[in-house]
Amino acid sequence: MTEIEYEVREQDLIAFNEHQLEGTERLQKVMRRHQAIMPGIIVTVSLFLFFYFKDMLSAAYVGIIAVAWGIGVPHILRWSWRKQIRTTYSEEEKAAAVGRYTLRVDRDHLVEVTPKGESRIAWGDVLRVEVTKKYAFVFISLDSALIIPRATITRGNFKEFVIKADERIDKAA
Repeated sequence: MTEIEYEVREQDLIAFNEHQLEGTERLQKVMRRHQAIMPGIIVTVSLFLFFYFKDMLSAAYVGIIAVAWGIGVPHILRWSWRKQIRTTYSEEEKAAAVGRYTLRVDRDHLVEVTPKGESRIAWGDVLRVEVTKKYAFVFISLDSALIIPRATITRGNFKEFVIKADERIDKAA
């Protein structure tokens, strides 16, 4: 029986939503457009200014704008998405989601212990475990997951927990 204890913060809710967004084709298309396509068009204008009009100063300014666009706009878009994500959660939802959690791998269930009580999730209902550099997401449906931030784990072995959970999910499938 493997067990971990951790704390979920508001920033972890935002990280989960960002993780979900990063996988969408629409978001990838928007990011590609603003990281490569738009700066490429602006650089083309810069090259036109340089070669056709022999205007080095204007070409340099337009080139700097292209680089700034390619670097700055994706950061601004991420900031905007985070802001929108924050507004999707009411204060009650935030209060219900944040706090200390304990997850335990039992033979037939994933046991979640919260200050409000204990709940059991059958392994057949758990879809998968996705591990990133800072988080593990135990998906219980396509758009909801238990968020495990690595930085806030206070007790238990994270790697052992993920391995045991994966084993139980595979056996239940």
